[in-house]
Amino acid sequence: MKNRYWGWTSRFFFWIPGLLALSLTIFLAACAPAATQSPTPQGEGPRDNCGFIEPSNAEVQKILSVGKSLFTSPDWVKSYTVEPYKITVSRNNDKESAVAYTEYLIYTCGYTQEDMNKYFNDAGFNTIFSGYESHNMANFCENKGLALYKFDLVDKGTDYIANYWVKQQDDTHILVMMLVFPRESSTKLDEYSAQIFPELTHCP
Repeated sequence: MKNRYWGWTSRFFFWIPGLLALSLTIFLAACAPAATQSPTPQGEGPRDNCGFIEPSNAEVQKILSVGKSLFTSPDWVKSYTVEPYKITVSRNNDKESAVAYTEYLIYTCGYTQEDMNKYFNDAGFNTIFSGYESHNMANFCENKGLALYKFDLVDKGTDYIANYWVKQQDDTHILVMMLVFPRESSTKLDEYSAQIFPELTHCP
């Protein structure tokens, strides 16, 4: 039997500073200029037992390019952070009441199924969506190293839909991406989703 929580990979995910745990309203209020940290040049900086813990410039540019051709409207306000083991990019669209969130997790020593199971579980989702009035996992499916979690959310009486993907990039990298749109804009959610992960836009 397949593990339902295949995708809970990040030993760092609970440390996202309020981006996913807060309500959509707070999320959209954080549309200030990007607060960034320059990546340490590869071959420099602190190390763990397996390698350098600071993301390389190549990794940062790679993640910044995800969705670059899709989120071109000035309504999408981008910010990003670079930290040890992690790069995060958030795009907030106040006009559409929408959020796009990307996270790139770096496991210098590699990750295991135990790492995944430890964090991708009901307790973890309860923490992430604790700022919403309610959240419910409506569906889950996976396809060749890519998992999709679909959530129904409620914030201040408004219904939202979230598509939440976890992609195993390789043995040491995990890509997490989430899109949130109002339920009444579900068609737009589908359109964006089809351009980001056409191989897994819906669950059967």
